[in-house]
Amino acid sequence: MFNSFELLSGPLDTIQKKYEILSDIVFVEHGCKVHGSQSLHVSNNSMQLIVLRSAFRREKERDEVKRKFNDFVLSIITRTN
Repeated sequence: MFNSFELLSGPLDTIQKKYEILSDIVFVEHGCKVHGSQSLHVSNNSMQLIVLRSAFRREKERDEVKRKFNDFVLSIITRTN
């Protein structure tokens, strides 16, 4: 089993969208679960969220999820600039 995590940070609406996309990638495409999360409120409209993922059958799956998620985050940054 391969475990991993992502640290999501930013405005609440951005965190929510990132969390939804990450959960979809993990569950729909790989049949795995988002195992848990821990949040830390940073300022007025900003927070950090640690999302734990587990039960990947192969390290390759973990790397693929990271790549897809990073591509998604990059597309958000590109659209807002």
